[in-house]
Amino acid sequence: MVGRAGHRRGPAAGDLAAEAAVRVTVARALGSLPARQRAVLVLRVFDDLPEAQVAQVLDCAVGTVKATLAHAVARLREDPRLAGLMDRETQ
Repeated sequence: MVGRAGHRRGPAAGDLAAEAAVRVTVARALGSLPARQRAVLVLRVFDDLPEAQVAQVLDCAVGTVKATLAHAVARLREDPRLAGLMDRETQ
């Protein structure tokens, strides 16, 4: 936002509260994943490691990384908390 004098203002309090709520919801959804699925998802998606490097870090095969990531994403897609977030984003 830009104020009258052309200075940028911070996000509105409602925006901050909504952003915090989204972060809490995503954190809870990630926390509901089994540890291995969460580790693969975080390393691959958030840390942007290639599959081979995730496999090396977790001492498993690349195929295991691919399958585990697919299972994690499927679980998150089915999570009703995240579906509610997606509904809000598309409105």
